[in-house]
Formats: sequence, C-alpha cells, structure tokens
Amino acid sequence: MVVFHCGGCGEALKKNQVDKHLGGVCRRAQTLSCIDCGTDFSRDSYKDHIKCVTEQEKYGGANYTAPTNVNKVHKHKFY
Repeated sequence: MVVFHCGGCGEALKKNQVDKHLGGVCRRAQTLSCIDCGTDFSRDSYKDHIKCVTEQEKYGGANYTAPTNVNKVHKHKFY
C-alpha cells in the first residue's frame, strides 16, 4: 500500500485519501512524498505512483533476496 506525506500539513495519507485531502482539507500543498521510497510528487503526478518498494527491499540490505513468482511458473505448466 502506498502512503504519502502531505507537504502542506505533514499528514500521512493513503493513496485513496489524497484527492479528498487536497481538494478540501489542505489546498496549499504543492508536493506529496512517498513515505516508502522518499520520492516527491506534484499534486497530479502522484497518481502514477502505483508500486513502491517493500519493507524487505528497503530494510533487508544484503540479506534481501527477490521472491520468485511461483504463480507464473504454475500457469505455464498447465498450458
């Protein structure tokens, strides 16, 4: 789940809460920052940010190994 930090008031917002927040509560906000990856977005460009790093990728360091997608392997077996 992608969570943003409002640049105007500092509130943490889930992606589905951002439009309502920018339209009513905090109209002065010009930027939103993704809490997970730290990327800054404008009022409109945050909508394109649909996937972010996982906690394991962010904090795993050298111990992190990317999971293999087992579902894709099984799908190809049956076709």
